[in-house]
Amino acid sequence: MRVLLRLFVLLFLLLPAPRAEAFAHWRRGDGDFELRGFSGLAAASARYPAGLPSAEEREETLAEIGQRLLFTARPGERSRIEANLLQSLRRAPLAFLAGSGRGRSGVERSGLFSWRQHESDNSQARLEVDALSLYHAVGPMEFALGRQPVSLATTFYFTPNDFFAPFAAQEFFRVYKPGVDAARLEARLGPLAQLSLVGVLGYQEERATGNGWARRPDWERGSLLVRAALGQGEFEWALLAGSVREERIVGGSLAGELFDWLGLRAEGHYAAPEGEGGRSGAELALGLEHRFPGSLELRLEHFWHGQGSGSAALATAFPGGEGPAGYSGRQYSALGAGYEFSPLLAGQALLVQNWSDHSRLLSLNAVYSLTDEVELACTLSLPMGRSQGREGGDRNSASSPGRWPWSCGSITEEGFFLAAGPAASSSGSGEAGFRRTAGEGSGGDGACAAGDPEA
Repeated sequence: MRVLLRLFVLLFLLLPAPRAEAFAHWRRGDGDFELRGFSGLAAASARYPAGLPSAEEREETLAEIGQRLLFTARPGERSRIEANLLQSLRRAPLAFLAGSGRGRSGVERSGLFSWRQHESDNSQARLEVDALSLYHAVGPMEFALGRQPVSLATTFYFTPNDFFAPFAAQEFFRVYKPGVDAARLEARLGPLAQLSLVGVLGYQEERATGNGWARRPDWERGSLLVRAALGQGEFEWALLAGSVREERIVGGSLAGELFDWLGLRAEGHYAAPEGEGGRSGAELALGLEHRFPGSLELRLEHFWHGQGSGSAALATAFPGGEGPAGYSGRQYSALGAGYEFSPLLAGQALLVQNWSDHSRLLSLNAVYSLTDEVELACTLSLPMGRSQGREGGDRNSASSPGRWPWSCGSITEEGFFLAAGPAASSSGSGEAGFRRTAGEGSGGDGACAAGDPEA
């Protein structure tokens, strides 16, 4: 079976791909209608740490086939409707999904628009609406209603202010940020000032639905945030306040450049529970970046996770992790580099350090353009940790991300990318450095992402 899978992957790589142009396009007056389709195929090989309870085999072959149908309609100059329908077929053990932060229950959104076609311990098939939203602009304001990507992030690797479906630090592929059920209002208060109001529905977990979340919202888990941003000098300053899933939030962010040479980004917040039984804590991320002549770009970020644990034992006690993007330790650092070796080949490297249990994760990613519309990405992920002497354990068995599998994978895409998770993800940028997209939210403006699939 594994030999046939590898042969199928090789055959897919050799097939010519159609250009990423709309296969249906209609225009009349101010109205516009467009359909696009993007396909992706990914394969990877993973090796799990010895003694991992949820891993039946130490070595696994992982694969994913995905198809996106993107719909955009503009009935007038000020309005548009966007939809993103995703069909995925994945062969990935639940142990891998848990270790990579992609467990049974994924993005918190209604199960009404998700249909589970198949699920077992080693494979999953699902059809779901990843985005479906209406946008309308009136003067200096824009209103968005429906399932849409929402991000208030400013930093890149560690994004404590990205409360809704955040990317993990090691995810290179960030073109499609998953949508959540939300309403958003953006108001321009001046040339350099903006006010954002965001409301996001919350849901309880429900195993019987297609995505693991209830069909009806839980109003107590709803979120309401207001953000005010102002450009002053070389920096953008922002304040953030509201409630996120039964926690009161107060925070802010800044982004700019020092001495026209060194980029500086910071974001964070303080969270306090609205009721009893919760835990208060501060989250803060600080990043520095610089792009050298010759396309080399370096980025260094440090993350203080106030709700995490400074103890190595407690930091690894919960396999799914806690807090933003599954982080369970107290302090993390990330050093990343991007370089364009040629117009067709770009590479990225990332080293993440967990200072609580002294584990590390090294991820390498290379993207090669096969044609104008097809790119091949290869990713190598090497978690490293220390053993705590458990029977049957090895050096990776007791730490986070040391409990994640070693993995090596590739992904090929027609048009844009469809990621198979951290083990086989790609930047898909076709250029050196760190890709920033509308759905991702990082990159300095910190505004709620409009989720344009063509960004």
